[in-house]
Amino acid sequence: MVDGAKVSSGIIWNTFEDLEESALATLRQQFSIPIFPIGPFHVCIPASPSSLLTQDQSCIAWLDKQAPKSVIYVSFGSIAAVSEAEFLEIAWGLANCKLPFLWVVRPGLTRGSDCLEPLPSGFMEMVDGRGHLVKWAPQQEVLAHPAVGAFWTHNGWNSTLESICEGIPMICMPCFTDQKVNARYVSDVWKVGLQLENGLKREEIEKTIRRVMVEKQGEEIRSRIFRLKEKANHSWKQGRSSFESINSLVHINLTSNKVGTLKSKREADSMERQKESNVQQKKGRRVILFPLPLQGHINPMLQLASILYSKGFSITIIHTNFNSPNPSNYPHFSFNSISESLWESEVSTENAISLLTVLNDKCVVPFQDCLAKLISNGDQEEPVTCLITDAIWHFAQTVADTLRLPRIVLRTSSISSFLAFSAFQILLEKGYLAEQVSFSSDSQLEKPVTELPPLRVKDIPIIVTHDTRNFHQLISAVVSKTKACSGLIWNSFEDLEQTELTRLHKDFPIPMFPIGPFHKYCLASSSSLLSQDQSCISWLDKQAAKSVMYVSFGSIVVVNVTEFLEIAWGLANSRVPFLWVVRPGLVPGVEWLEPLPKGFLEMLDGRGHIVKWAPQQEVLAHPAVGGFWTHNGWNSTLESICEGVPMICQPCFGDQLVNARYVSHVWRVGLHLERKFERREIETAIRRVTVEAEGQEMRERIMHLKEKLELSLLEAGSSYQSLERLVDHILSF
Repeated sequence: MVDGAKVSSGIIWNTFEDLEESALATLRQQFSIPIFPIGPFHVCIPASPSSLLTQDQSCIAWLDKQAPKSVIYVSFGSIAAVSEAEFLEIAWGLANCKLPFLWVVRPGLTRGSDCLEPLPSGFMEMVDGRGHLVKWAPQQEVLAHPAVGAFWTHNGWNSTLESICEGIPMICMPCFTDQKVNARYVSDVWKVGLQLENGLKREEIEKTIRRVMVEKQGEEIRSRIFRLKEKANHSWKQGRSSFESINSLVHINLTSNKVGTLKSKREADSMERQKESNVQQKKGRRVILFPLPLQGHINPMLQLASILYSKGFSITIIHTNFNSPNPSNYPHFSFNSISESLWESEVSTENAISLLTVLNDKCVVPFQDCLAKLISNGDQEEPVTCLITDAIWHFAQTVADTLRLPRIVLRTSSISSFLAFSAFQILLEKGYLAEQVSFSSDSQLEKPVTELPPLRVKDIPIIVTHDTRNFHQLISAVVSKTKACSGLIWNSFEDLEQTELTRLHKDFPIPMFPIGPFHKYCLASSSSLLSQDQSCISWLDKQAAKSVMYVSFGSIVVVNVTEFLEIAWGLANSRVPFLWVVRPGLVPGVEWLEPLPKGFLEMLDGRGHIVKWAPQQEVLAHPAVGGFWTHNGWNSTLESICEGVPMICQPCFGDQLVNARYVSHVWRVGLHLERKFERREIETAIRRVTVEAEGQEMRERIMHLKEKLELSLLEAGSSYQSLERLVDHILSF
């Protein structure tokens, strides 16, 4: 086998560089042939079932009833066999651990027995629903289930890699050959599992299960394997190791002139022709995107651009000089800037309505000139097929109509908040907005908006401004021009906002594409306008699982000095570790941390970590984070749902008010801080989310949402299908 591999034209591995970098380096020294670590295979494309045994789906329904991370999953693969005595030790070890278990007892697992005959009479009744036995399970689906907390495995490579991909700690029971090596790496190199050192003895089994599932050692293992999970998932993103490896593999196959074990010349030519045929339809189809120059709008637009690029479209970004993105982060895109000629007094985000109104006025001429030039420069090889703009750029519809170019709108907020914006005329006529703006009594603000359940008057997405007329005109223009566009893209998914999507369809007879969450499709380059402080990740690495409250109010929100101090003391008094993003400008007139009392950070003794800006997606994905105190901008809300992190809601204006209401009262995955910034309420809310039983219930609900979200991105999922429809829609122009 070794000799045959050495004379082959290349070796493909179902692994990834970050997992076995040292081993791959050693192998490359000894094997002078191309080596392609392109795993994990199943992360790239969900395959149809290839199991030789019938999978019992009843276990999924059983798992649905269990608490998150509570179940030990037990499966020893399709070949391993145990004696009857060993089978009984396994059974009693599982029973005595007092934890829920899902056990795969394959026919033939026990030598000389058909299936469950060796079990003592009454065993299943004794475990009283705490155990579920099947002959074979859909393993990838089981390991991805939020109820599974550990995997007792034989350490076959597929099982080991699937466990890593889902962040599930392992109990290792290798039987022969490579399983023994895999188990050694799991327990002693990656340190993401424990070996059963003393054989199959019930006391050892019980003790090991509890070490992984209940004790502090298990939390440390879970933290380590979660980081490996992130690396595994990222390896298949654009520009990362497995993605680049498969590109190298395809390139070598298609350019080789000799018949080899990888692919013959005839097969390579055939594959190249097929590839050209697939790409030809999109080849040179250029899509032009125009992001709004605010952080929460730039991010999703550039993520969408990366998604469309991965589908074969050429990408051009038109952007303002104000808050312009960094083109060097996106070398595969073309960038064209327009000069909006803003005065210094006009660029403040403190008066958002004035800024957006001025931008829509001053960008008309330079944008139309730039777009017309791009269209005229497009030849038969690269025709411009459509324009995608942020919904706030309402003037762009008139420009697109003038140039006879289809315009698709990206709405960067939730569907539910846009539903509220689209009803503003009705809300005005019925007096709801007058009640909101006049800061009526609490009882008036608590009144339900019967036309928009579950919103109250106080949840209507207004922006407090002295220029109310301009605000209403802006919303009216955005809504009317959106109705006139050729399609509407949402950074959301159907299972989250199905009711709202259905209601919106009645008033907006245009194609809609809920394809979110964008950031889960591919690892996009950074589009942050602020420098991210990576020190917070190493600080999080030292914290216990689910122990940290992450605090960030986005890129625009401001607080006064009094509110800032209430936040600080609320965090300090909670006695919970916290990571706090204090953006320069969060407190107007203050450079950074000057308002903090002298000795405040020393008093915390390492329990708090403060940064100017954080890599938020990475923070929320970190196993140490147990809650997110957020302003409920839509990007932040969706990212929190994506990682299963409960929220404390501190909305300030606009769509944040609607998002917070849905988080706290519809999806019920967070708490709403109704009294704004008050240290005692802050302290209480933090402990309710991170420490008390109420927080655990929220965590269970948000984990179910996270699971639905992940399913939406699979081949049969709603977001995947919506993206396919969007691609077809663009190609139809």
